[in-house]
Amino acid sequence: MDPNHLLVDDSLPYYNALTQCIDHWGLVPEKTELVRDGVNHVFATEFVNGAPVIIRISDGNLRERGEVLGELLWLEHLISHGCTVTTPIPSRGGKLLESIEVDAGTMHVCCFERFGGRQLDPATDAQWNEELFLKLGREIGRIHRASDELQLPTDHDRLSWHEIRLGQFPDPLPDYFHPEVVEAMRVYYGDWRSRSTPAGPYGLVHRDLHAGNFLVENGAVQIIDFDLGCYGWRTMDLAVLLFIYYYYPSLRVPGATPELAGHVLAKLVEGYREEFTLDRDQLATVADMMMLNTINNYFLMLPDPEHWQAAMGNPRITVVESLTWIEQLWLDNRKLQIDLEQ
Repeated sequence: MDPNHLLVDDSLPYYNALTQCIDHWGLVPEKTELVRDGVNHVFATEFVNGAPVIIRISDGNLRERGEVLGELLWLEHLISHGCTVTTPIPSRGGKLLESIEVDAGTMHVCCFERFGGRQLDPATDAQWNEELFLKLGREIGRIHRASDELQLPTDHDRLSWHEIRLGQFPDPLPDYFHPEVVEAMRVYYGDWRSRSTPAGPYGLVHRDLHAGNFLVENGAVQIIDFDLGCYGWRTMDLAVLLFIYYYYPSLRVPGATPELAGHVLAKLVEGYREEFTLDRDQLATVADMMMLNTINNYFLMLPDPEHWQAAMGNPRITVVESLTWIEQLWLDNRKLQIDLEQ
């Protein structure tokens, strides 16, 4: 499977893998439903004892077995250090990960406890507020601090941000990509790839912290879906949320401005600093991390904008328009701006 042109609507291999692993965890097939199809397929289901669980199935062409095991070991470490993150559940055979062979190749299957919280809608939900940003900042800081105390084994390690297969520059470049845009992105990407990676500002990060990847219940925030977790700049975990909801046209909240984004960042940082260090020089990289997000978004969504349009709930500003906005940003040599004075 080409990671730059994911046939995310072809669910058959994932369902085949799901069928094979029902007995591995003791699941109830008739209580199983697909809740997300994208880079992974995620199913909500139940154990035979009625306990709710989540099953995630990953394409082995995108993630090697050792990478997925590294994620699960990382989660166990975070939980042991007081982080509120999704909890892996071993199979009946005592394995955190089951690899299933189907006609399309290898599928990696893992099971997680199903948190009772809910996702928030940034555009309409009253809980999308300063209190949430403070709590989310604390959780991110706690995760980063605990991650610095972990040394994953070399055969179960995570990749660096620039090694992840998703978002790699296609070679050869399909005709639907704008060559001038791709060249400008390549130069920018190469510059950040060549920079030094000091411990503290650089380490394990979630890399995909948007509203779909954390749940809220009774004031508690649980961060889920660490599949894109990698070694990267710590400010990546602040930039994703800001980019998606305060800049990206299809998902931008009403009234979004660089000043409002700066206010949200200030609250995230206030909470983060209760758990881990974050200095002014690091904060100055947030806009750069958002620019790296435009690159990831461009290569992930341009091959199949219709799917992503549907996945986002058919926003009024279409994914095609947002991708055109990204192209123009790079053609104009403009950088996203954020108010850091707050």
